[in-house]
Amino acid sequence: MSDAAGGRRGRPFTLVVCGSCHAAATGQVMDGLRRAVRGCPHGVMVSTGCLGKVLHCRSGRGLHAAVQPCGVDRRPSGVVVRLGPLVTEADAEAVGAWLHAGMPQDGTLPDRLRAAPAPRQVAHLN
Repeated sequence: MSDAAGGRRGRPFTLVVCGSCHAAATGQVMDGLRRAVRGCPHGVMVSTGCLGKVLHCRSGRGLHAAVQPCGVDRRPSGVVVRLGPLVTEADAEAVGAWLHAGMPQDGTLPDRLRAAPAPRQVAHLN
């Protein structure tokens, strides 16, 4: 029996990591996320530019990321979970354990590791 057939374990996902935040986090945080993704059969990690349009992040405070469950064909199959700031290796390990468990919504991922969404853009008055 495959992991996916046994429950949410091994659930495919795409993890998008802010490449701009990388300098704010230690290399251990990024390495911890890489190890976690390598350990998931259908996990993919993508490094990109600033995720400021989806996350309320501040440079210098740690690494920010967003993860979305998907099918093995990479089509999204759930809501995006915003992560950050991830500051320590323990933060990366907690995210990794949560990913390995299939991203359950049971409180396994500590609230302190969930990032706030980006503030809505408000039109400026002249």
